[in-house]
Amino acid sequence: MIAIGSRNAFERYGIKAYHSAMPNGERRFRLVDRDGCGYVRTEAGQEGAWQKSHLHRTMRETYIVQSGWIAIALLKGADNLEIKVFKVGDIWTTPPEVAHNVYMPSGAVTHVVKHGRNVLDDWVTNADTELLDQLSKSLTEEALRSAS
Repeated sequence: MIAIGSRNAFERYGIKAYHSAMPNGERRFRLVDRDGCGYVRTEAGQEGAWQKSHLHRTMRETYIVQSGWIAIALLKGADNLEIKVFKVGDIWTTPPEVAHNVYMPSGAVTHVVKHGRNVLDDWVTNADTELLDQLSKSLTEEALRSAS
């Protein structure tokens, strides 16, 4: 085996590693290719929190729940809010062009694989995602648990 350092991975193969502490307390550890496909390990913060609602034009995100549970809010049309709850070992993939938001309670860990054909400005926020932020952030953790 020959180790490939972060600099070499990017310069030779186009794979970038970068990590972030998000405003909601989450920690995200990423490996991303030049084509936008990649992997993200997300660890929830000390308190449960919603992420930022968004949609993808063509890319898909496949969520794998490593520990805890997560809730996903989907907005299908102007008045169709759908909540899905996933537990350890569950796997779910986002459909393109559907606004979604993710709630991660304390202790949750997910693996997310971003895949598909990437287009410019694939990660989108708009009036639908803003509405979904308002709707999803009004849901309590207790209400989400009872949706499972």
